Amino acid sequence: MIISQACKKINQVRNHIPFLTTGLITSLGLILSFAGWQFSKSNLGSDSVHWGGTAQRNMVSDAPSVSIDFDLETGKNVDWTAALGSQTYGTPVIASNRVFVGTNNAKGRRPQHPADADRGVLQCFDATTGEFLWQLTRQKLESGEANDWPLQGICSNPVVEGDRLWVVTNRAELMCLDVNGFRDGKNNGPFVDEVDNELEDADIIWSLDMIEQLGVYPHHLATCSPVIYGDSVFVLTSNGVDESGTEVPASEAPSFLAVNKNTGQVLWSSNLPGKGILDGQWSSPAVGVVEGKAQVYFPGGDGWLYALDAETGAEIWRFDLNPKEALWQGSGRGDRNYMIATPVFIENSVLLAAGQEPEHGDGVSYLYRIDATKKGDISAELGPIGQPGQPNPNSGVIWKYGGRNVDDEFIFRRSISTVSVADGLVFVPDFTGFVHCVDFHSGQRHWEHDMLANVWGSTMVADGKVFVGNEDGSLVVFKAQKESAEVLAEISTVNFASIYGAPTFVGNKMYLTDRTTLYCVKIAE
Repeated sequence: MIISQACKKINQVRNHIPFLTTGLITSLGLILSFAGWQFSKSNLGSDSVHWGGTAQRNMVSDAPSVSIDFDLETGKNVDWTAALGSQTYGTPVIASNRVFVGTNNAKGRRPQHPADADRGVLQCFDATTGEFLWQLTRQKLESGEANDWPLQGICSNPVVEGDRLWVVTNRAELMCLDVNGFRDGKNNGPFVDEVDNELEDADIIWSLDMIEQLGVYPHHLATCSPVIYGDSVFVLTSNGVDESGTEVPASEAPSFLAVNKNTGQVLWSSNLPGKGILDGQWSSPAVGVVEGKAQVYFPGGDGWLYALDAETGAEIWRFDLNPKEALWQGSGRGDRNYMIATPVFIENSVLLAAGQEPEHGDGVSYLYRIDATKKGDISAELGPIGQPGQPNPNSGVIWKYGGRNVDDEFIFRRSISTVSVADGLVFVPDFTGFVHCVDFHSGQRHWEHDMLANVWGSTMVADGKVFVGNEDGSLVVFKAQKESAEVLAEISTVNFASIYGAPTFVGNKMYLTDRTTLYCVKIAE
């Protein structure tokens, strides 16, 4: 339960100094945790189990009682652990008494795919015992790191409904799988030509190859966590720029998709934002219902959030998350951001923070609450990008939080995390490790707390507590209150392995991944 003094001393040295990059491999991993690479409760009262709990993506669990009397290092109240790959950015999704998590192949659980064979995998475990059941195994793209960065594995968090699961692979395939794998003795179709077709392999129902069939060009990796509404599954394709960072090779290819969840047929697509993509598109969509009509919220790689009609794909509104005078410059030198975090829909509004991949370092940013009942361009300002904007009379800004203070210090930094909204409070970390508590109604800050370590995942609120993991391998628990940043516990992972996701609470258990391990923890009787 105690973070080592040596680790604390290292963090103290880093405090309040500019972010030092640690390499593109680490940066890409974040993307999938992406937002908030980010993480979810399992909503047992829903027909679908999403990352983020529901299609609205609010990072709040309905677990009634959560004890923090556990120790990951000593095993106190840890029911079981399971070894994952060497880099794990997926968050556990729990359904049908199974745990699903994306990782890489460093464990080498399948004989035909040894540990030294770089693969993307989605693994399935028994939620009660931790027994390994099966895995989906996908080879790396032949094009290499341009589209499929080494060792990143599968970063998508799946969505589960009944006995079906939908996930995006490292090869930019949207796949529908049987949650039972081949353990039910069947090879369910229409896809029946699996190369890996033994007991511990995945049973693929259908597959949509977004590169081969739609011409998508994923920048470094495809990472989207799909969302389901009705008979549709919605996906960001991860279409992005080329290796030079200056051209969008497939600007006419879709960035946003609606697919029939039963057949894999594309229902509609949109190539927004086209040539405007700044870097990669590593976020995930959310769904909200406004005035009886479903809207899908797609964070674009141009820094705009798009609300599209769930049935037709028609644009309802768009919102620029940057001041008009903000400029994009490669490698994080500019102050125009895009989004890796996932939008959250609540009370006819959408909350979303802007950021960039971690490799680009620290920088100023904003968190917005946006009125989802508006139409058209509802940005705060109008005018050409790169010049001072004019106030938009049709603005959908309910409030914005961030920018710089009178001393030119950052109020809010770039973030890749999805927010948690609970009891009138918004909890969100920025990437450099400051956890913010903001008033849901006014956007005023109640407090911030510096964890002295970078944050790749998202907060998760459960039982009046805020849980957030960091890169130094600590699960930090705050009291969910506005009065002050009260730290209730700092719980270290084994060997201080980095936490890139958020915990998932189901029944009396908490499921958590660090870089290499899946934990099942008893948190209530």
